[in-house]
Amino acid sequence: MTDAAREAELVRFTRAPLVVAVISTAAPHAKIPEWEQVLSAGAVCMNMLFAANAAGYVANWRTEWISYDAAALAALGVKPEEKVAGFIHIGSSDFPTPDRPRPELASVVTYAGE
Repeated sequence: MTDAAREAELVRFTRAPLVVAVISTAAPHAKIPEWEQVLSAGAVCMNMLFAANAAGYVANWRTEWISYDAAALAALGVKPEEKVAGFIHIGSSDFPTPDRPRPELASVVTYAGE
């Protein structure tokens, strides 16, 4: 790892004034299917983005390697049976956020009857 990469990792959670970890604890349940529990964790992340934006903040939903690394998760207090749905970075910005490349819609969407 280069010195620049190491420094970037050391300041990972200081890139925004507030970083919220959304942790999913989906597990077998008599009334709530696990899939619905997983979906609800994603809904929490998306709604946090909407709420931050509505309040005038800039927000970003990230996972990256740290969401899947056992040692990093243990250091953050995430239990083995839990999963990180995302880290929501919330703050402000004085420059427009660039968009990432996106696939052509036709390559990822199908319509009934086609």
